[in-house]
Amino acid sequence: MKNFSMPEYVSPTLETDELTRLKHSLEKNVSREAAESIMAELPLAINSTPDIRAEWVEKLSAVLENSFDEKTVKNIRQGCHCNENGRLEDTANNLRQLYFSLDKNLSRFVNALNEEGAGWFIKDDQLYTKMFLCECPMLERAKSSNSLTWCHCTAGYSKKLFEIIFERTVHTEIIQSIRQGYDYCLLRIKF
Repeated sequence: MKNFSMPEYVSPTLETDELTRLKHSLEKNVSREAAESIMAELPLAINSTPDIRAEWVEKLSAVLENSFDEKTVKNIRQGCHCNENGRLEDTANNLRQLYFSLDKNLSRFVNALNEEGAGWFIKDDQLYTKMFLCECPMLERAKSSNSLTWCHCTAGYSKKLFEIIFERTVHTEIIQSIRQGYDYCLLRIKF
């Protein structure tokens, strides 16, 4: 897949972690019964190959899309975000320190990050962020797809990240993804 890069570290419990997050999110957003049904329908073996993980992602996305409305699918997948092996909070706190050092000025914050190549911008009082690489180990061998279902976890990750940085509730939405064939993922953060 274009612009795909394996993360520096992939947890040996990748599949278990993925299944646990999915089950919890299904229980929270739908029901325990739905979670148990989907988990039984879509097992994922520990230490799966990249091809098996990619196939599982496709099947899960189809099951979610065929079972629930778009809003529910987004909520389920946003609840499945990882924490980059503990780096989410570290990254958020480092960015929060930068934001605070710039007097909580969003424009100055974005400009400082863009000096490092972030490619972020502000439009209509909303923050747009770009990611130029997909590091999801579940997608290592995935094919391109028009569906954003799997990628909504990135919006969940970004929501947690930016709520720590800005110390307030934000709404996040993925606009486009590398998986769809774009050169970068684009997210919108609304305050």
